[in-house]
Amino acid sequence: EGRVLSTNVTTDAFTDVTELTVYGPSHPRLLAMIAGACAAAGANIVDAQISTTRDGRALDTIHLQREFPMAEDEERRGRRIARSIEELMRGEISLETLLKSKPKPKSRLKAFSVVPQVVIDNSLSDDHTVLEVNGLDRPGLLYELTATISDLNLDIASAHIATFGEKAVDVFYVTDLLGKKITSPERQAAIRDRLIPVLARRPGDKEPAAAGKREASVA
Repeated sequence: EGRVLSTNVTTDAFTDVTELTVYGPSHPRLLAMIAGACAAAGANIVDAQISTTRDGRALDTIHLQREFPMAEDEERRGRRIARSIEELMRGEISLETLLKSKPKPKSRLKAFSVVPQVVIDNSLSDDHTVLEVNGLDRPGLLYELTATISDLNLDIASAHIATFGEKAVDVFYVTDLLGKKITSPERQAAIRDRLIPVLARRPGDKEPAAAGKREASVA
């Protein structure tokens, strides 16, 4: 039986990150699946490059904050996350079930204040609406953002995920399900209204019950 995805895990003790590469069929919720699998494993995503090839396949490179000093242990963790992503893609396990095993976030003695911000720009790309979101970085943030974007019936074509200290700065290139830009002021306001509370949530706050649930079936 062929594998749904091709995955690769490499570690780098010098940069203190582990790189997870995922290549396979493009899927509207693939990024949410990847981020959910990482969150369930307690892995913190510090950087990510998300792209779609011309033949419609996804090529995603995820950088995880290193957890173990030994490369073998870190690679084992990466392979476990990769297996979870494959199981999600094959429908063998649900994100809801997987996230039940998510470790509780470690409390921070001090957290900086970052004002949540959502910028929606149609001038930066000919074919996509660009969403730039800023907020306090925390475990599981990328999963909640991508799940919410998918729930809004937006298709993520590419993304750049970055953290600057305590601040997360994530950029998503999106369209609606018909491949069109988001030009309606009402639709843009709805996107802001959904994303701002996600960005404003603090580490340890309870997630809303609807987080990550699909509102519409996507082929």
